Amino acid sequence: MLQDCSLQALSSLVSDHCPLLLVGNTKAKKYCGFRFEVFWPRAWEREVTPLNPFLRLHIKLQQTGAKLRKWARAKIGHVKLLLCAAKQLIGILDVVQEYRQLSIQEVQLKRDLKAHFLGLSAVEKTRAKQQSRLTRIKVADAQSKLFFLHINGRKRKKYIRQLQTDSGQVHTHGDKEQHIFEHFSKFFGPSGTGPYTLDWDLLGLTRHDLSILEEEFTEDEVHAVILGIAVEKAPGPDGYIGAFYKQSRSVSHTSLRK
Repeated sequence: MLQDCSLQALSSLVSDHCPLLLVGNTKAKKYCGFRFEVFWPRAWEREVTPLNPFLRLHIKLQQTGAKLRKWARAKIGHVKLLLCAAKQLIGILDVVQEYRQLSIQEVQLKRDLKAHFLGLSAVEKTRAKQQSRLTRIKVADAQSKLFFLHINGRKRKKYIRQLQTDSGQVHTHGDKEQHIFEHFSKFFGPSGTGPYTLDWDLLGLTRHDLSILEEEFTEDEVHAVILGIAVEKAPGPDGYIGAFYKQSRSVSHTSLRK
């Protein structure tokens, strides 16, 4: 069962049992895959100097996200480029197969390329689904084209192609930026203290006690906000979705209390 191994009995001394000694050169298999539960504590537990608990939590989330992106670039790489390369190699092997029979190594390479192509396609489709923000449609219920259409449509919706000015139309980014700056500068005027101000007492506005806004957040308030976050949406620019915050409540709570 084990190659290059020997099994021999040892002295039992005063015991009724006979110990056995197994000697061999067989190496134990070690799992080299990615385990998130082992990976993330290395980035999370790095020392952070700020005393502000919210700033400390922000830095920890930022460090963990940076480590995950670095791991993704090292293990996965540029998905579109790898998909194009795998597709090109599979096409070459298909053309060669029309003229001669493929060798065993070439057949195995073709199988590996197809499996690799399917895996990368699944990764690309999952990323497109997350970027499209279509929460009511599952990944398996639509093609990647639908998700990319929503992504590109949102970008086109936010893009300003041209601006109409008194002297004509502007198209370049620099000209549009300069025109917007000049337009709003005319309305707001230059910065500085003006000669007049508002007499708030004369306006007779009702005064409200706003001291509650300066009070510290309670644990119940923080938990209520976390529970109200959508599962598949990221509430901020850090990229973490609501499911992550709900699953890591105990860890983030511990970091805030340190």
